[in-house]
Amino acid sequence: MTKAEVFTILEDLGNEKRKQMYIKNGASENTYGVLMGELRKLVKQLGTNHDLALELWYSGNTEAQWIACMIFDVNKLTLDEIRNMASQINYNDMIDKFAGEVVSKHKSVDLLAEEWTASGEDNLGRAGWNLIVHKVSDGKMTNEELEELLTTIKNELQTATPGKQWAMNYALCQIGICYPDFTKKCIALGETLGVYRDLKVPKGCTSAYAPNWIEAGIKKRTKK
Repeated sequence: MTKAEVFTILEDLGNEKRKQMYIKNGASENTYGVLMGELRKLVKQLGTNHDLALELWYSGNTEAQWIACMIFDVNKLTLDEIRNMASQINYNDMIDKFAGEVVSKHKSVDLLAEEWTASGEDNLGRAGWNLIVHKVSDGKMTNEELEELLTTIKNELQTATPGKQWAMNYALCQIGICYPDFTKKCIALGETLGVYRDLKVPKGCTSAYAPNWIEAGIKKRTKK
């Protein structure tokens, strides 16, 4: 399938109301408003296709970039390419997708995580801490590594920029959920820091306030 054929499909699947919702959340005007489920169906047809992925990514279209994240041959991307791509992303959902679908699978993921978590750029900070979340979720981190993360979170969470703060808080919650020996410590730290304590939450949704998020996450894991 060619780039032009992909765009024809995206245009047909687009929805104006959904497009405006994506734009409101941070996407560019170069967006069709296609459901992620429809994109995943298309990805199954495409399979891994690195050349097409590059064409789609550099088109700048939101849905095309989401597709690209899912069809890259990740380790064909150079560090410079990844750095350049990440630096240009301002849409939080795209940052999360790029970190999770692409960078977390790259051979230099640890280097990029260290580099980006220390960045003063909000988008890169969010990407870096998203990579930490993936590592935490694998359940293979040592107690020493976890203690170091919690020290950083204690010192920086309250003053972090919005996107970075969200991903850093996510890491705190995942540590509390995935590592039972650290659950009480993470809940206590969340209470002390108080980040998102007063955030209004839609009915039926879980609060981002760490104590609530951790408790909900543990209940969910227990039910599985």
